Amino acid sequence: MKVLVLGGTRFFGKRLVHLLIEEGHEVTILSRGNQKDDFGNKVSRFIADRKDKKAMKKVIGDNLFDAVIDQICMTAEDARDSIEIFRNKTPYYLMTSTMSVYSQKGNLKEEDFNPLTYKPQVANDLGEQYAEGKRAAEKVFMTEAPFVCSFARFPVVLGEDDYTRRLYDQVKRVQNDRSIYYPNIHAKFSFIQSMDAARALRWLLHTKSSGPYNFAAEDPVVLRDLISKIESLAQKKAHLLSVPDEEAYSPFGIGSDWYLNVEKAKKEGFECIRTSQWLDQLIMKLL
Repeated sequence: MKVLVLGGTRFFGKRLVHLLIEEGHEVTILSRGNQKDDFGNKVSRFIADRKDKKAMKKVIGDNLFDAVIDQICMTAEDARDSIEIFRNKTPYYLMTSTMSVYSQKGNLKEEDFNPLTYKPQVANDLGEQYAEGKRAAEKVFMTEAPFVCSFARFPVVLGEDDYTRRLYDQVKRVQNDRSIYYPNIHAKFSFIQSMDAARALRWLLHTKSSGPYNFAAEDPVVLRDLISKIESLAQKKAHLLSVPDEEAYSPFGIGSDWYLNVEKAKKEGFECIRTSQWLDQLIMKLL
């Protein structure tokens, strides 16, 4: 297949590109060119800023693709630009989405957020702006795109090369006796391993299914258990605060359970590795 990846130069996007190369696909990556990659001459490269529609149109030119995988679509405007640019250039468009499209609760199924019926909201903070941007982008693709669209809804993606360093931050806070605050230490939270996120995107590329799919490790983690794992492996006691502190607020701080139901993907043939099989090893690498 001839595949264009928007983004794809770091974290699980980079892993995805390597998987596609290994399978023998003709891969092109589009990025701003700020991030070095290790793909060598195994990929073609377009240099453009996703927010610059004119530049995007210029580099895409008359190229046609069997599929486009979009790792960097963040807003309704991004989605509309993609529809305009790729209208006659691909039959299939795969967007990396997020668990954040859902309100916080447990056992979230794909139908718990329906982009077709969603009415855009005003976002009040940065976290909600991100979530609202993804919701609106899904809606635009589902209601306006002339090609088949699918959405990979991921929870927090973890890996030793995670540029957000969220788990690393928690590990180092325990190691260095720094305070941590969780609004609800007993809440369950979904995670996914970075390689599984890449594998999930590759799987959707092959199936070319439409609509949303949840991807996550099947066993959500109780946050108290996460801290206990870090404590045990670091041989240090976490300094957990009982009252809010902005500086100590955990990047995994949630008020209630927030985890995905993954039965849809599982029934259709895709499973993620359970967190119990990789989380301890990852924490050890971050120590």
